[in-house]
Amino acid sequence: MIMRVPRILLVDDDAAVAHVLTTWLRRSGYDVMSAGSGQEAEALLDERLDALVLDLRLPGMRGDAFYYLASARQPWLATRTLFLTGDISLQAEELIGVTGCPYLQKPFSLHEMLARVSAMAPLPAQQIPRVG
Repeated sequence: MIMRVPRILLVDDDAAVAHVLTTWLRRSGYDVMSAGSGQEAEALLDERLDALVLDLRLPGMRGDAFYYLASARQPWLATRTLFLTGDISLQAEELIGVTGCPYLQKPFSLHEMLARVSAMAPLPAQQIPRVG
């Protein structure tokens, strides 16, 4: 029986950050789609997703607003979203806190991000690669 590789949607408006995270997740064994804005990501919601990695601050649509849109379309994402933020304000913590989802404060380690994603969307046992 062949297991399907989990598909992750990564949404971050910083192209360099998105590139590094997408590359890291792909090398770790995930199928990754990325978007630079909420509007761009919304067009990808017709695809079956296993987890969402989402920047809180996005142009045109806040990350928490996209989270609610995505989890309305794919309800399992309500518990399989990892927020990323460079915003250390109390308001940012409250916006994320209401969702009950985990978050990582930028800058964060790639290993920590991968551990959080793996907890939400485990890779099939035979496909778990060794990542430095």
